[in-house]
Parts: sequence; structure tokens; C-alpha cells
Amino acid sequence: MTSDLQNHVEYIEKLIEEKNYSLLKESIKGHPADIADLMDELEPLKRILIFRLLQKDDAVEIFEHLDIESQSELLGRFHDERTVSIVNEMSPDDRASLFDELPAKVIKELLMRMTPDEWKATSEILGYEENTAGRIMTPEYVDLKRNLTVEEAIQRIKRIGKDKETIYYLYPIDETRHLLGVVSLKHIVLAQPETKILDIMDTEVIKVTTDDDQEEVARIIKDYDLLAVPVVDKEGRLVGIVTVDDVVDVIEEEATEDMLRMGGVEVAEKGYFKSSLINNVRKRIIWLFLMLAINTFTGIIILGQKKLLEGVIVLSAFIPILIGSGGNAGSQSATVVIRGLAIGEIELRDAFRILARESWIGIGLGILLGIAATLWAYWLQGDWTISAVVGLSFIVVIFLATTLGTFLPLLVKKIGLDPALIATPLITTTIDVTALALYFWIAATILG
Repeated sequence: MTSDLQNHVEYIEKLIEEKNYSLLKESIKGHPADIADLMDELEPLKRILIFRLLQKDDAVEIFEHLDIESQSELLGRFHDERTVSIVNEMSPDDRASLFDELPAKVIKELLMRMTPDEWKATSEILGYEENTAGRIMTPEYVDLKRNLTVEEAIQRIKRIGKDKETIYYLYPIDETRHLLGVVSLKHIVLAQPETKILDIMDTEVIKVTTDDDQEEVARIIKDYDLLAVPVVDKEGRLVGIVTVDDVVDVIEEEATEDMLRMGGVEVAEKGYFKSSLINNVRKRIIWLFLMLAINTFTGIIILGQKKLLEGVIVLSAFIPILIGSGGNAGSQSATVVIRGLAIGEIELRDAFRILARESWIGIGLGILLGIAATLWAYWLQGDWTISAVVGLSFIVVIFLATTLGTFLPLLVKKIGLDPALIATPLITTTIDVTALALYFWIAATILG
């Protein structure tokens, strides 16, 4: 929490304690996102008091900026007509997200009070799979008949545009609601009044289907610099749009998910502080047990080389830095590849090219680190033979680490899974075992 927000929260709490509601009402004006941040810092009862003081139009916007838990809490504490009207005025995609989290009893009460049109719009969205375009789209868009004139189109925009998500893109459709094209508000305003929409629309439409993954939708909007993208069903009928503000949330959600998985942590369904300690332990212990199981091979390898270590005890001094460097190099390559796959910079068709590139990088890094390790090892113990073992091991291990760190995410992507599942701990642990085996093999070969 920033110092400005903290000061504002303290000021609001002081006004509540003094019951200075007139000044309190004046102090909660501003951007809806800022007011939502303020409310998130207040106790539940104070949050409800603030919410009741808001004007209805402001309350709807602020309510949509609150997180799902805060929305559910507010609805669970009071069910007056004003609250129901706020839910009615929410955009269908936001309302669908809210309904996903609400208890069945609360949903039932709200459904009984919602207008038929609003419930129909929400139920359409709830019928699609999670994390798809169908779940994050909104049916609040402006469609146009292709034979309308520009003047008629402007009249339609004025008549229905106020309650729509956006009017910057308009979508011409035929009698069966098949998407025919797209036309921007700019082109409509600049065209002659008698011009037909058919003559100014762009028939090369960038669109998505209801089953498309939300991450792919976000990538399309980003790559083509769109404010919104139309969503069509399997028959090509226009059913909704996904706007840029919706995909910002998707990008944040997907990036968070990838980062957690790369760290060997299962994705939490709730926020950090709202997940129980037991739940956090459960989501981390699986990976840690897996790492423990893999690391038992490290102990087995060391025990198997007991005679070698007894004869040349100094070899053990270089084990930590060798496996640590290998793990770090592998993680670097994996991070680059996983992120590249996530943002579309890297494609599977370039797999061999990527693997070759990272392998050459591994060779370069290995040679540089190998030279440094050789000199460092000689400075520590004064034997060029052992120094050569250490240096050569660095070259081989770093090369292998970058190759594995590149290959494993590509393999997982190829079989249709999330590359982030090849978590950094798994890569580093696998490389640790491999590096140790190679180190002892090289030492036994050179030292006889």
C-alpha cells in the first residue's frame, strides 16, 4: 500500500468514527479503480458503509473494479434492491466471473431479481468453458445491417450505443447474424451520409471463436493493436466481443500462473493472504517431494564414487559450484524459451533452430566458464590435472544444461501441455544429477 493510499484510508476511517457522513461522501470521489483500492483496505463493515454512500452509477463502476472476494462479501451481507440493480448493470462478462464465485444460495436470490435480458446475457457466457473467449467476452456490442446508410448507422449508434461496451468498432452482419466485416467509428463519421455500410466496411476481419483460449485472444489483440476483437460461434455468427481491458486481466493472470509454475508452485485459486497455510503447504509439497526423490540419485552417485573421492578428496570441493552453475544455465535457457513460447516470439516449427542456437550459446558459456574454473581450481589446489577435470566438466555440463533447458519446454509444448510445467526446480534438479554423473566420469577417465 502506497503512503498516499494509507493516508487516505486513515482519513476515511477517521471520518467514519466521527460519523461525518457529508464530508465522507465528498472524500470518496475519484477514479473507480482508486476507490476500489481504498475499499479493499477497509474492514468489511466500513466497506459496506462506503458502498452505500456511493451514487448508483459510481457504485456499478467501482463494484466491477473490486476483486471477486470483495464482491461476494458485499453481496453476501445485504440484498436490497439497490444491490440487485448494481448487479443488473454490471457488464455480462464481469457478472459471469462474479457468479462463478458466489454461493449457490446468493446466486439464486439474485437470479430471482435480475431482469430476463440481463440473466440471458449472463447465462450465455456461463455456458462456455473456463479460460476461453466465450467466458471473457461481452455481448454488449453494436451490430449493423449491411444495407444501412451511414446516416442510419449513426442514428442506431446514438440509440443503443450508450449501454454498449464500446462503439469504436461496429460489426456488419447479415439476416442470420453471420459476421460480414468490421467498420470503425472514424470511417463512419468521415463518410458521406448516404454511403452504404457495405461500401466502407473491411471484410478482412480479425476474429476469434468462442472456444479459443483466452491467452491466444490476448495475443491477437496485442499483436494487431486492437481495442476489441469479435467473437463468433462455430457457424460464424457474431455472439460477442472481447475488449482490451478484459485481456489486460488475462495477461496478468497467465503471467502470474507461468511464474508460479516455473517456481515449482501450483497455481492458487485465491490470493496469497486469502489462501490458508495448509493450502499453501499442500500446493508446494508435491514439487518438493519430487525434487527430494530425484536428488536421492545425487547421493547414490556420490556413494558410488567413494573410492575416487577418498583418493582425490579435493574433487568434492568443486561439486557445489559445478552443479549450481549447470542448474543456473539450464534455468536461463528454459526461462527464455518458455517466455518466448508464451508471447508467440518462438514457434514450435523453429524448434531445431532454437535448439542449435542455445547449444552454441551453451558451448560459448561453457568455454568461458571452463577457462575461469580451470584457473580458479589451480589457484586453490595447485594441480593442473585436477584443474583440467574441473574445467572440462564445466564445458560439458554448461553445454548439456542449456540444451536440456531448451529441449524440455519445447517437448512439453509439442505434446500439448503448458511449458511452464517444466518448472525451474525440476530442470535444476535434473541437471544436478546429470552434472554430478558427468563430473565423476570425466574425473575417473582423466585421473585413471
